Amino acid sequence: MTALRPPLRQLLLKLHPRSNSHPQAALSRRTYSNNKHGDGPPTPIDIDAIRAKMLSRPPQIWHDDLHPHNSRLLDTALADFLPASCQPLRLHQEQLPAAHHLLYFPLRLPGSALCPDGTDPYHKPAEPAFARRMWAGGSIRDLDAPLALDGRPAVCVERIADVSARGAPGAEKIFVEVSREYVDREGLSTAAGVEHGTVPTGVGISERRTLVFMRMMDKEARKQALATSLKGSGKALKVPIAPDFSVTLTPTPTLLFHYSALTYNAHAIHLDRAYCREEEGHRDLLVHGPLALTLMLSVLRSRLASGNNSESIHGIDYRNFAPLYVNEPLRVCVALKGGKPRETENEEGKSNGTAKKQGGIEQDGGAGEKPKQLIRRKWDVWVENKDGGLSVRGTAESRGVPGHGD
Repeated sequence: MTALRPPLRQLLLKLHPRSNSHPQAALSRRTYSNNKHGDGPPTPIDIDAIRAKMLSRPPQIWHDDLHPHNSRLLDTALADFLPASCQPLRLHQEQLPAAHHLLYFPLRLPGSALCPDGTDPYHKPAEPAFARRMWAGGSIRDLDAPLALDGRPAVCVERIADVSARGAPGAEKIFVEVSREYVDREGLSTAAGVEHGTVPTGVGISERRTLVFMRMMDKEARKQALATSLKGSGKALKVPIAPDFSVTLTPTPTLLFHYSALTYNAHAIHLDRAYCREEEGHRDLLVHGPLALTLMLSVLRSRLASGNNSESIHGIDYRNFAPLYVNEPLRVCVALKGGKPRETENEEGKSNGTAKKQGGIEQDGGAGEKPKQLIRRKWDVWVENKDGGLSVRGTAESRGVPGHGD
């Protein structure tokens, strides 16, 4: 990764001057409590005050050079878990594959400046009690934006977009919406409004992440949570449709380590089994939310490649419902919107040929040009845990040209 070129640096500094101190660096040196006064109940929070403080935080500006190295390393890490059809097509002029933007623009903080669980303090509410963080979901648009892996410099602008609370007083969860915009130097130089941290549609990738922060548990609560986790998922939420295509795999500690390393992610729930069990009440290491997202988009890419259209993934909205654990099988599923009910699925979970076509064909073309046919289709994508229960579910959109596939 190289330093920003002078013209690009000057343009980015318009976004916000960077201070030498991180707004929450001091938090990394604290030991979190469960926010109790003696033996009394947890103190209710002032969410309006929390929101105001967090929204006032300046944007974070990360820069990187888009070399293919990290992207290819992810292909290597996933090679033992996904069929070859799920791997991106590597051409002479490589484009950034869907979800591979997550490997770039890493957090640049030393370990001493991270939260005690290894996460980014920029995203965390200042209240010490809210020290447990989970990835709740998000959305991505313009995944098919023309970002080439040719070493070009690029920029990610990150900001806190919204903060809200859910739950009864004293038992709230704080939801933090994080906005991230990705654009290369060429796009940045022409993007109107980039001074405000926005990137026009088609110039770069727009992402929204939803993070949820929960109170630390006392010893008895942790013990109970671990017992519940060890018992299993109980009554599992099921997706009422059958997949057209699915891939089953079992994530290993090595895969989780590789993904943590590639994304420069030190969150202890992916790396430290003792922490998972003793501090957060989970039976084992958790699969990363972004890794589950990457698996869904990789399997969808395979499904698109098997058709007759030349399509790429444009966007996705997704939500995480339940944890996925290391060394436990999971199944990644894809179905065209409007598929048949689940009972029509065959034993192998392969295409049953019954999905109803959804989406539409549009006409595109300027004045005096022959209109082009463009296809847009919607897809259900989801991940099931070892018990067949729903862990992640999303809706993806593909775009392309009809009848020009392999």
